[in-house]
Amino acid sequence: MSIGMKIDYRATDRVRAMISSLGRTEDVRFSPSNRRLAIAAFNKSRIAILDVEVGKAGGSPELSLTGGFEISSPALSFPHGVDFLDDETIAVASRDGGVAIFKLPVAHADDCELAPIQHLVPGSGSIVHTPGSVSVLHGEGGLCELLICNNYADNVSRHTVDRNAGCSIVKSDTLIRKWLYLPDGVCASRDGRWIAVSNHNTHGVLLYERSASLNEDSSPVGVLRGVCFPHGMRFSADGRHLFLADAGAPFVHVYACDGQGWHGTRLPAASIRIMDEQVFRRGRNNLQEGGPKGIDLDKSMTVLATTCEFQSLQFLDAAAVLAATSSGSPVMEVEYELGALQVDVEARERGRDAPEARAAERRIRELELLAAHHERRAEKFKAKAARQKAKVARAKAKAGFVIGGEPRRITAPLSWLFYAFKRQN
Repeated sequence: MSIGMKIDYRATDRVRAMISSLGRTEDVRFSPSNRRLAIAAFNKSRIAILDVEVGKAGGSPELSLTGGFEISSPALSFPHGVDFLDDETIAVASRDGGVAIFKLPVAHADDCELAPIQHLVPGSGSIVHTPGSVSVLHGEGGLCELLICNNYADNVSRHTVDRNAGCSIVKSDTLIRKWLYLPDGVCASRDGRWIAVSNHNTHGVLLYERSASLNEDSSPVGVLRGVCFPHGMRFSADGRHLFLADAGAPFVHVYACDGQGWHGTRLPAASIRIMDEQVFRRGRNNLQEGGPKGIDLDKSMTVLATTCEFQSLQFLDAAAVLAATSSGSPVMEVEYELGALQVDVEARERGRDAPEARAAERRIRELELLAAHHERRAEKFKAKAARQKAKVARAKAKAGFVIGGEPRRITAPLSWLFYAFKRQN
């Protein structure tokens, strides 16, 4: 990483301990007021909520994490995506548990279990299936839209939410489907004009112009290339840059447009290495892992936050990242990329015609969820063993077996008698 990009944040010991215990993380998101930060802890099936202060001193960004807590819920099952409807309301997309909306405590210091105020449950008749990412688009009159990546259903669904009516779901439909192949992230520009979807299995990002005519048969107007396995994404405040986390490489890629829009095919205007080789290799369980997962920009465009399993939380100077970015890269016609996407779809359809191929695909997806389940159980057993070990140590200390690492109390009278007898002889 370039010198001067990383921000060393201040935090209490409790907050640092919380961050280091998160395990595998997926998404990260600043709240609308810039005062909170949410992180999805996948294997723990929890969401960490941190209190944040972002500022500048002498022109350099400063950041403090002043508190935080974790929320749990029966509705959280491998949470993968998170976004704020407002500072006290979040939507969480869980791979194995649907999409849940929670009302957060206004001020809280302890971990808590919450029941969702709304829950989009997968199943018969539901268009939500293995959701992995969620993005909130704010509208007028208390209405907002949830854009949800349904990973293994290969689509993005749209759900209109009425915040003035207990976040009730007003309408749901499938918004984007064409050429999607395991969509792993979705985000919208701040002005709501552009929607980006990271297409994991075709190694690119598809861009759509948000309009009344956008539907599941619409083709993307832009494609971003030069990424291994695209994951989390965020547009800059002015919509002229897009920051992309590459789960398959130790980089954040930055793409640029000239203000005329995101039409055409682009390569990164900059690729910023955000972790050293040792950290990257620790998470390199397969070709799709090791790099950053979640990414977000604070509302003032001061800091860029990233997260992954072995680098739970990192902050970069957003201005320094942009300064290392060129004004843009050559824009190519998008037709070639759309043709390549169509060829890929036709090849997959031919493969799916074979019953054994369909069975293998289902089995792979089942094994992925099972592996995540066992990983979460292992983390629970480790935590339980650590608690039991600490309990035994406390019991020994209380009984007097060990104080300061040496035998005491119970053995002390015996030692006194031994030395008294020895002096007499």
